[in-house]
Amino acid sequence: MWKPHPTSPYRLCQTLLSQQQRCHLQTLSPNLQHTNPNNKPTTSTAHRTSFDDLQPTDLAAYWDTQPPNSTQLKSASRFFAHTRHSPVKLYSAAQFRTIPHDSREPEVAFLGKTNVGKSSLINALVDHEICRSGDKRGKTTEMNAYGIGGTKGGESKIVLLDMPGYGTGSKLEQGEEIMKYLQRRKQLRRTFILLDLRHGIKPGDQQILTLLRQYAIPHQIVVSKVDRLLCDRVQDLKHWHSNQIVRNSKLAKLQIDLDALRAMDQIPSDSNPSDPQYEFAVRLKETKGPPPLGEIICVSAMKDVARNLKKSHLNIDALRWSIMQATGFDGSFEGVCP
Repeated sequence: MWKPHPTSPYRLCQTLLSQQQRCHLQTLSPNLQHTNPNNKPTTSTAHRTSFDDLQPTDLAAYWDTQPPNSTQLKSASRFFAHTRHSPVKLYSAAQFRTIPHDSREPEVAFLGKTNVGKSSLINALVDHEICRSGDKRGKTTEMNAYGIGGTKGGESKIVLLDMPGYGTGSKLEQGEEIMKYLQRRKQLRRTFILLDLRHGIKPGDQQILTLLRQYAIPHQIVVSKVDRLLCDRVQDLKHWHSNQIVRNSKLAKLQIDLDALRAMDQIPSDSNPSDPQYEFAVRLKETKGPPPLGEIICVSAMKDVARNLKKSHLNIDALRWSIMQATGFDGSFEGVCP
């Protein structure tokens, strides 16, 4: 699984906007409609939405859980705020047996193919450049643990695990140690699997999603680099972040992609058995394991956008709140391991 894989012919993002899908767009998200008091669309706002006006449901899909409200998002932002005692690097481990086994803090792990943006996402979550990140694949070679929410004289409240990526540039032994962690680590509360929908679900993604189900490991899908889906031209990405305006048609297309991602384990009745999508859906069904949490969150993290804009993040607080829910810091139960 952690070896290079051939290019997958299955592309989620190649969905055509048929007439049926266009009708579906009209009912997807009412807040995508912007009109003036006379119910006549205005030229400046009818087809575009400011970053400040985006709702969690515009950049996510919720069907098993409830979207966070503004109070919960603010609470998540405060919880992950950068302080003198948070975040802190706790350890790096190349092998599972060298990980400290006496810790009591709940943990969440981030998985994904190489260069999918795991380290950059963790930097955005903790509001600090604590992970090595860059365009070069395979920079993360060990399991790196970071504690957040700590106070003076106190331990961290949650531990984030940045895992080596799978696919191009990875090593088989890394995958073996990661699977040991996922199967044996009692402190693990949820695994977040990062997908880049520009390239669809790669064979490596299919393998890890199948294994997570097979071994009943709690997991959730996160769409990384969503700004590249919402921007018209990737070459103009920083300019797009600087303007902080997104076209509503792009948001609507994103919802269609999320619908397709949600239905990845549904076997199409008219599909060819040799179709990779059909084969993947069959494999998922055969595991008879629990599916991902019914919540897909899309995020992006861009730094050094402009001289007066050092960073531009999308939907990071929604993911922070999801982590708090997974570890019990949303008030549902005490977030400490037994």
